[in-house]
Amino acid sequence: MAVQSLYRKWRSQTFAELVGQEHVVQTLRNAIAEDRVGHAYLFTGPRGVGKTTMARLLAKAVNCLHPDPAARPCGTCEMCTAIAEGRAVDVIEMDAASHTSVEDAREIIERVQFRPSVARMKVYIIDETHMLSTAAFNALLKTLEEPPDHALFILATTEVHKVPATILSRCQRFTFVRHSVTAMAAHLRRIAAAEGIVLAEGAPEAIARAATGSMRDALGILEQLASFVEGPITLQHVQSLLGMTAAAEVDALIEALLSADLTAALRAVNAVANQGADLRQFARDVVERLRAVMLLKATGDRTLLDLGDDEVAQLMQWAQRAEMAALVQWVKLFSGLDYQLRTTPYGHLPLEVAVVEALVAPVPVVQPVTPHPHAVRPQPSPSVPASLTTSSARSNIDQSMAFTVAPALTQPSVPVKPSRATPPPSTEPPTSSPLPATPPVAPPTTPESGVAPTADPPPPPPAVWAAVQQSRPPVDYPAARAADADLSLLERLEATWEDFKRDVRPRSPTVQALLNSARPYDVEGNTIVLLVTSTFHKERLEEPKNRAIIEEVLRRRFGKTYAVRCTIEEKSTEPTDLRAKIREARKDELVRAALNIFDAHIVGIEPLEQEPE
Repeated sequence: MAVQSLYRKWRSQTFAELVGQEHVVQTLRNAIAEDRVGHAYLFTGPRGVGKTTMARLLAKAVNCLHPDPAARPCGTCEMCTAIAEGRAVDVIEMDAASHTSVEDAREIIERVQFRPSVARMKVYIIDETHMLSTAAFNALLKTLEEPPDHALFILATTEVHKVPATILSRCQRFTFVRHSVTAMAAHLRRIAAAEGIVLAEGAPEAIARAATGSMRDALGILEQLASFVEGPITLQHVQSLLGMTAAAEVDALIEALLSADLTAALRAVNAVANQGADLRQFARDVVERLRAVMLLKATGDRTLLDLGDDEVAQLMQWAQRAEMAALVQWVKLFSGLDYQLRTTPYGHLPLEVAVVEALVAPVPVVQPVTPHPHAVRPQPSPSVPASLTTSSARSNIDQSMAFTVAPALTQPSVPVKPSRATPPPSTEPPTSSPLPATPPVAPPTTPESGVAPTADPPPPPPAVWAAVQQSRPPVDYPAARAADADLSLLERLEATWEDFKRDVRPRSPTVQALLNSARPYDVEGNTIVLLVTSTFHKERLEEPKNRAIIEEVLRRRFGKTYAVRCTIEEKSTEPTDLRAKIREARKDELVRAALNIFDAHIVGIEPLEQEPE
């Protein structure tokens, strides 16, 4: 005869024996004592937390023969014993996973009308309720809403989101939570002592952590260890059986991360791999440890962690040394390794890559959004060290000139060559004139008036001025620089057009075939214009699903989101020489600035009129 499993042998027989779920126990006890038991209950929560056990206890309580309602279930009367042994005909326990059809629901409806044979109430316990079909749920609605006075329904499920709202509204819902490590370890010690099993220090906690809050899983692991080990069960036995890694390697890796010691971190990873331990479990242990450090760093509240005093002291030391941004990055890195380690053919390589990325790759920082060229910008800082190098000075002046605005052009369609007036070379930088950023040059600040023009910034420091005069031309428009980027984008797209089409093919061979009849033509702000050969190609490429594929490949190749539109080559009236002139005109600095400022594009070029002499 098979030996009864520990989780069945030690199933709680009274409310006092039940571990955890105090909020559910207290509510049901009060309802039984006051004779206010409902007609339908829904127990939800993860596996192994006591939902079925609580349903059986409630069935015992409503049928218990003890004279004191507050002492029910007593666990010793005839009804309590019959229900515990599974021979009570009035307590029907069914598995919805194997009784999903509407015929099963109709059978319940027909049988519930008959009064109980022996017990006070007829109790239906429906486990895994979410497995019922939609028709079965609908059939039960009326009976569940208004059952006979002698009937009680108890539904249990691990996936409450699959239960229809019409069922939820007819039941009193109780949510069961995972068991804490402390409560599970204490319960394991009591059962081990009763079974004659010796648990060494740290073993119950390790079993409880491996069970992830499920008491049934914890008792199953204990039973497996009892068969695996002769004598006391130590922490090493638990780690060996479950493929867990010793805490020393986890602590060594976290210490190396905090010390930025890449060599020590890789040694810890290789030590775990050489032990033949489960790398996925190791990654989970590291994530759990880093999560604890992150929570302590963020809140300083140790009550959020179910750990001992010695462990919390170590975690507090790490939290004081760690940076929050780095902790968040590490948690994201290592928490994404589970699937990679399960499917990779390269052993522990993903873990090594994650360690290197954690220590070598910079922590991502959100960059500020660059404002529009017409927006009002803050004034540059007047204090710049005189020891700035040429490159650093140029970088600083690039930021300080970001507020300049290109002048409006009276004839934006005519490319006009700018007149650049370079200041005469001098060993002493000017001290009163502002930096000539845009033509025409604004009047400088005069000592007589003492009033500076409101539209221009104060003059830069001498060191910055000297560096700028030596390293760059005097005119530089942010709008022109943006147009440079657009022109460079068009040239790069033209040069890599065949590679671009090959990138599109895995996503949609049809779109790749359509792009064979198209080519890059222009860039208008954040829109890329494609020149196609027919109306058919234009309409197909501009379909939302096809355009989304092209825009996604553009975003992946160039790191920015671009829109796509098409124009038809057959309707284009531009001669070849005019296109060449337009492309040549786009290279002019002022024309590019005008195109960017006015959000325009060139439609033609008119010759300059000669003024009469």
